[in-house]
Amino acid sequence: MKESKTHTAKNIVVILEKSETNYSAYIPELDGCIATGENIQETVNNIEEAVAFHLESMKEEGLKVPESFKNDYKFSYKIDFESLFDWFSGVLTKSGISKLTGMNQSLLSQYANGIKTPSIKQTKKIEKAIHSFGEELLSIQF
Repeated sequence: MKESKTHTAKNIVVILEKSETNYSAYIPELDGCIATGENIQETVNNIEEAVAFHLESMKEEGLKVPESFKNDYKFSYKIDFESLFDWFSGVLTKSGISKLTGMNQSLLSQYANGIKTPSIKQTKKIEKAIHSFGEELLSIQF
């Protein structure tokens, strides 16, 4: 990740997806830049390396580098519910998310299994609850 003290870093969205055998990642605004891995963390590491390699190759070949990558940037990761529950299986349970959100566990199970797709409102509710939980965990000291 590129960093600088003079500019606000541009947020680059990375899409993470689970397949039958692994995970994959791609960046919609950087055509042809993809990565895979056996787990989410490996995939994240691989896409960050792939971006650096891809941008360097573009420069060497005299291709135009997208504006988003010309200054400071940081990655944020977008993942579907099915992949999220698979990644955190045993840690983030449907029961736990139900408690955090106040949503029906059966409905969350349908989202996690790809049977139903949550509305934008439901997606934001789940995202907010998970982020709030994460902030609470960050405030804990031992």
